[in-house]
Amino acid sequence: MDMETSKEVSKELKNKSHVSRSNRLKKKSKKKKIIGITLGSIAAIIIIAILGFSYFFGYQVAYGLLYQNEGLDTKGNSVKQLAEWNYDEEEYERRNFEKNNNGNEFTVTAKDGNIVYGTHFIADNNVDNNTVILIHGLGGDRVCMEPIAKMYIEQGWNVITYDQRASGESKNEWVTFGYFEKYDVEAIVDYVEDLISDKKIVIHGQSMGAVTAGLYAATKHASEHADAIIMDSAFDSMESMFLGVWHEMEDTEGIPDDYIIWCGDWYLRWNYKFSFADTDLVNMSKKNHVKSLVIESMRDNVATPEMNEAIYEAIATGDKELWRVDAEHVEGFVDFPEEYTNAVMEFLEK
Repeated sequence: MDMETSKEVSKELKNKSHVSRSNRLKKKSKKKKIIGITLGSIAAIIIIAILGFSYFFGYQVAYGLLYQNEGLDTKGNSVKQLAEWNYDEEEYERRNFEKNNNGNEFTVTAKDGNIVYGTHFIADNNVDNNTVILIHGLGGDRVCMEPIAKMYIEQGWNVITYDQRASGESKNEWVTFGYFEKYDVEAIVDYVEDLISDKKIVIHGQSMGAVTAGLYAATKHASEHADAIIMDSAFDSMESMFLGVWHEMEDTEGIPDDYIIWCGDWYLRWNYKFSFADTDLVNMSKKNHVKSLVIESMRDNVATPEMNEAIYEAIATGDKELWRVDAEHVEGFVDFPEEYTNAVMEFLEK
């Protein structure tokens, strides 16, 4: 092999070596791209799956909370509840009670368009009178507040009972644990103000009705128009009520509370324009500058004494009282009507 041939062979080998190396690099690069695309696809699938599960959980949380009265006979529930408490069913049948206590039905429209259905009881045929607005709890309607209405009427007060959203005559389907319900209270307060001069306007709620009263109390409207707030057996937040139910459900072990609350909160914010934080009565009570009475049922397993004490401590105004009664949830007036009446009236007369 001469020198010229040797050079050509060497050149050819170098070219082949370069091509081989280039091919290997291309294969490695292609392999990396494939791995990158595969990993990216897996990551995307995982993210989509997480978002899908989160959306599903969020929907379930929101629907379970907002539509919990769906299919319930809230009118019948009130009648059954009063019967269980041994009240006279005939006396507290709504039409009879309205007829015997000068009750007149009315409607008002809240600022978000919700129509509120209520009854205005006029004591001693005097419209220009101290007036209390009574707010019932979950699962019932205005009728379950009639025994307390009778107490106020006997004390010379005018009384308004009304159906909260998704209850009684209400056409609204949402239960928002006081967030949107507070607009109904605002509308009723305005209605009463148009009928009276310098008389008192008091809001008195039980259970979720107490939460509605408390969230209303935290508004500027309440500080300017309400004279007193009474919260009987209020629970501290929508979140705590949800978690109490969640922990009793099957197949929820292993799902962190923070995650399920985040899912529900995200869904509520996106679709219903409010959040768990908006219904936190303890936190919102820091804005409550209205004279307030908290009634704590000491044997309450729903709205526990600890919850009521936390609410009381958080209330901003110094003009507040905490009254304890040895009763179960919202049964203070049922078990101790005289003591309950005295506690309420003494508070209002101060």
